[in-house]
Amino acid sequence: MKPADLLAIGLAFVAIVYLGGGAQRPDGAAIPPPTAEVQRVVAPVTAALAGHRDEARQLAAFYHSAAETVRRDGAGAKVITSTAHLRTFCERAATLRFQGAFQKVPGLAAAIHGPDGALAKLLGLEVAELDHGKAADALDAVAWACREAVR
Repeated sequence: MKPADLLAIGLAFVAIVYLGGGAQRPDGAAIPPPTAEVQRVVAPVTAALAGHRDEARQLAAFYHSAAETVRRDGAGAKVITSTAHLRTFCERAATLRFQGAFQKVPGLAAAIHGPDGALAKLLGLEVAELDHGKAADALDAVAWACREAVR
């Protein structure tokens, strides 16, 4: 991995966890509901988190913050420039922040980040220039699915 890639991942991680509020967001933070089709794609995330309210609440806040950060990045410097950068960032940042949750909740990592997971289905697996709006919507869909597990 190039030093620029590591820097991009590090900056995005800092923005989400420390500047974006991470899991400190109030439970009522607005997460827009996705379309019915997207709700079907993210349903396995909600199913995996059933009975894990605390983890679901924290993950919802994290992915919603990630979506906001990606939206801001698209309107600004574009630090995260490709789907590969986003994938690496999501896998590493989420794993670093929520290792316990991913270990505690069987199937959660695969439901979100696996090759057949929600993000892969919503964004594809090919490496391409990042569509920041589409990526932010996908992250918000995951956040919404996590929030639904709290209900």
